[in-house]
Amino acid sequence: MGDFMKKMKEDPFANYLGITIEDVEEGYAKVSMEIKGNLLNFHGSANGGAIFSLADVAFACASNSHHQAAVGIAMTIYYMQASGMGDRLVAIAREETKPHRLGVYRIEVLNDKGELVALAEGMAYRKRDKLVP
Repeated sequence: MGDFMKKMKEDPFANYLGITIEDVEEGYAKVSMEIKGNLLNFHGSANGGAIFSLADVAFACASNSHHQAAVGIAMTIYYMQASGMGDRLVAIAREETKPHRLGVYRIEVLNDKGELVALAEGMAYRKRDKLVP
């Protein structure tokens, strides 16, 4: 993936949240994030928006991994359990279908123990544009 992976790792929002892009292959991505104080909600657990953002970055990486511009058009997330300060969350996105224009992705967010924290599904629209490294 070379230059393409480098470009993904420069994502300003992912970097702002402390998200690390660990692996990207065709139709697959693995990203991670440590839950720090600024990512907590008033209950003291990881903010749902932070977890959603982690899943969304994995979705974006996986859906653009074909070097064709893809944009998310829908995403649903289910929160299965809370996560807290110091937890390292990993989001893994896998392509379920690869039709011509629409791609469906399943994204699992796991904690340090391998437990499911959240489950998401995303749909991406593939544009005609190729991604240029």
